[in-house]
Amino acid sequence: MKIMLIILSLFMSFVIKAQIVNIENKRIYDDSSGISGSIAANFSAVRNQDLLLSAGLKPLIQYKTPVHYFLLYGDWNYSRGANNTFSNAGMIHFRHAYRLNLLDKKHKKSPWKLESYAQVQYNQLLRQKLRALGGAGIRWKIFDVNSNRSFIGSSFFYEYEELLTLQVNKQVRWSNYWSWYLNFNNITFTGVNYYQPSIGDFHDTRFMGQYSLGYRLKRNISFRADFMLFYDSRPAENVKNTVFNSTFGLQIGLVD
Repeated sequence: MKIMLIILSLFMSFVIKAQIVNIENKRIYDDSSGISGSIAANFSAVRNQDLLLSAGLKPLIQYKTPVHYFLLYGDWNYSRGANNTFSNAGMIHFRHAYRLNLLDKKHKKSPWKLESYAQVQYNQLLRQKLRALGGAGIRWKIFDVNSNRSFIGSSFFYEYEELLTLQVNKQVRWSNYWSWYLNFNNITFTGVNYYQPSIGDFHDTRFMGQYSLGYRLKRNISFRADFMLFYDSRPAENVKNTVFNSTFGLQIGLVD
């Protein structure tokens, strides 16, 4: 039962991110140029009364220059047990950002960027056979001082979606986000809000908020709280329009 609850929790976390992908926590924010990346993979098989299987893969690669920024990110997750599928979903996201002017009047990097992106995904438990989208917009850095930063962005994207119920959705959405990272002595607070209404009908909207609060208790011990909320005013049939996930715990690091 405990294992199944853990798997279910992982599934809920994935569902929240399924329709709106948080790219803000994948970006490089320092001034270094070059290529970087990571890959996270997991697999588990547990046999008690039933066989419980779980697997996941998250590759990430980024390339940055003073003018261009490229990102390729994937997320695949599958878990099954007791003749039930807890999650079966996959996604790949590509993004390119171009700095409009390398230098502004104060001989600093311009805070304005043009962004374009494309994404393909599926999610069985959301009854989603295929979802593909492509869009472009603008990004503005509000401030970036002493590791405290904030950004806003706005874009339009075309979305094509096929559901397992044979329903096909085609629409243009207006995507807006506001992200921030704040560091005050022993306290860090990060967050991002996404708001995506349909251009044809503003009552058809999606919202996602993802927030993280950290407090350093001692040099190598921190308290951490995370919360995610996803709302879809018109989800697929038999899918809830509001889901959320929250975690609280301690983070312990090794120090010399």
